[in-house]
Amino acid sequence: MDQSGTLPGQQDRLTTWIGIVMSVAFVVLFIATVMVPRTPIDERDFLHAVHYSMGFTVLVLVVWRYFHARRVAAVVPPAGMPASAFGFSRTILGALLATFAVTAVIGFAYAWSNGHHVSIYGLPLPQIVPESYPIRTTMGYFHSALGFYYIAVIGLWLIVGVYHHARYGCGLLRLMPGPRI
Repeated sequence: MDQSGTLPGQQDRLTTWIGIVMSVAFVVLFIATVMVPRTPIDERDFLHAVHYSMGFTVLVLVVWRYFHARRVAAVVPPAGMPASAFGFSRTILGALLATFAVTAVIGFAYAWSNGHHVSIYGLPLPQIVPESYPIRTTMGYFHSALGFYYIAVIGLWLIVGVYHHARYGCGLLRLMPGPRI
């Protein structure tokens, strides 16, 4: 066990729960995202509200996880996995989480600049960014590009995880939300 009382290849309980809730929020956000273009324009308000609420939830959880990770002892790689391979895997996960956070901030700027009334769980947020075609276009492109980027990062993370499992026998469950890392 390390200083936080976790075994090698394990993370603390709070980090585990943050990851599980973040994963569920992201899946709901992703489903809403896919459904928006398939829904008539005048019926999209609910999907937008879900998208904003889940995007905000993911953003809060990424920030919480970051600050929580600064307070707890560093995690230890699973048995048999070199620190460099583990570090690479954690770097990919860190890039994914950073992308989630940046995508959320840009997404809110995009929504406001497009004239959308943004609410989080039914609570309206004040419009921080003015309606603006140049801002909307720029933020919209970046928001979409980052959406494709994090899908690619998730793919890379899965490929590396499968490779690590095949090479080091560290288990595929570490790729799923939960205590294994």
